[in-house]
Amino acid sequence: MISKINFWAFLVLLAALPYPLPIIRVCWAIWCITWLAELRFLDKRNFTPSRGVIYLSVGIGVWILWNMLSVAWAADTTLAWNTVGRYCSLLPIPLVGLFGVNKYYNIHTCFKVLLGSALISIGVYLFAHYWVINRWAAIDKHNAEVKVIDWLHMDDLLLDMKHRLHYTNLLCMLFPCLVLARKKTGTLPAIGAGALLLIAIYLTGSRVALINLVLIAVITAAYYLLQTQKRWIQALGLSLAFLCISGAAVGVTYFHQRSVGMDEPRMLIWQTAVEHPQDYLAHGLGAGNATPYLVKLYEEKELTEHAQYQYSPHNQYLGVCMDLGIVAALLFILFWLVIPFFFTGETRYWILCLWGICLCTMMTDMLLGGLEGIVFVVVMTLLSFIKKSSEIRPLVTR
Repeated sequence: MISKINFWAFLVLLAALPYPLPIIRVCWAIWCITWLAELRFLDKRNFTPSRGVIYLSVGIGVWILWNMLSVAWAADTTLAWNTVGRYCSLLPIPLVGLFGVNKYYNIHTCFKVLLGSALISIGVYLFAHYWVINRWAAIDKHNAEVKVIDWLHMDDLLLDMKHRLHYTNLLCMLFPCLVLARKKTGTLPAIGAGALLLIAIYLTGSRVALINLVLIAVITAAYYLLQTQKRWIQALGLSLAFLCISGAAVGVTYFHQRSVGMDEPRMLIWQTAVEHPQDYLAHGLGAGNATPYLVKLYEEKELTEHAQYQYSPHNQYLGVCMDLGIVAALLFILFWLVIPFFFTGETRYWILCLWGICLCTMMTDMLLGGLEGIVFVVVMTLLSFIKKSSEIRPLVTR
C-alpha cells in the first residue's frame, strides 16, 4: 500500500508541476514521507551506487554543510536556516539514486503523465492568453495603444500560471522527453506535441527559454553525431552547434521584443551587487543573506521599485558568491559542469539537457532561490534514475 501511495504521489506531483497550486507541496511531502516509510535503505540489495550518483551525493552533502556553516556569520540567522532547510529538499537526489524506487515506476508512464499535464496547461494558457488579449484590447482600443509586451507577460494572465521561469523550464525539458519516448509515442504525435511546446514557449516571452531550446537541439544533434565514427562529421557538427548557440544568445539578447527599447532591471541589480565585492568575496554574507544586503543598497541608491519588491541577485552564481564567497561560487560552477561526465548513454543525454537548461537559467535568475525551482531540479533528475520496465526488479518484501 505504501509503495502504491508513493508511486501515485509522484504521478500527481508530475501532473501538478505546471501549475502554481499548493498540491505541489502536499504531493512533494507525501512522496518524501512514503519513500522513507518503505524502508528501502534497510535492504542492502537495493543499494546500487554508481559514479554519477556518488558524485551528486558528495556534492549535495558539501553544499548543504557549507550553507549550514555560513549561519555562524550570517546577519539574519533565521533567513539563513530557512535557506538551509530549502536546500535540504535536494536530498532525495542521492537517496533515490542510491536505493531506487519501487516496482510500480515506469519511465514511459512518467513521461506520458508529465507530457499530458504540460499539454493541458498549454491549452489553458493559450485560451486565457487569447481571452485576455481580446478583452483588454476591446476595453482600451480607443484609449491606449496595444503593447505586445503586456500580452506576453504571464503575470498579466487571469489564470495566475506559475512564474515564467519555472513554466518554460518544464516545457523545455519535455523536448528530450519526446526524443527518448518517440518510439513509444510515435513520430507524428511527437512532432505535434513539439509544435505546441514551441508555440507556448514563444508566447510566454521568455528569452532564456528560446536559448535553452537551441541548446537542447544542439545537445540532441551532438549526442547522435558523436556516435558516428567519422571525425570530420563530429568536428563539423560541433562547430555548427557552437555557432548556433552563440547566434541564438546574441539574437535573442538584442532583438527579442522584450529587450528592444526597454531598461533591463537585472543590469542595475548586477551593477549594485558588484560595487562593493570586498563585503562578500572572502566568506560571503551567509546563506540567503544576499537579498537583504542588496535591499539596503537599493534604498541608498533610491531604487524604489527594486527595494519595494526586494529583488534578489537574479543570477545564481552571483547569489552563491554573495552568500558563501568566491571559492564556493567557483566550486558551484565546476560541480554543475562536471556532472554529465559521470553518466553514460541516454542518462547522460537527459542530464546534459537538464544541466544545460539549469546553467543557462542560472545566469539570469535564482533557480534555487525557491522551492519550485528545487523541486523542478530534483524531479527532473529523479526521472533519469527510473529504469525501464524491463530492467526493474521486484520490490523486496520484508
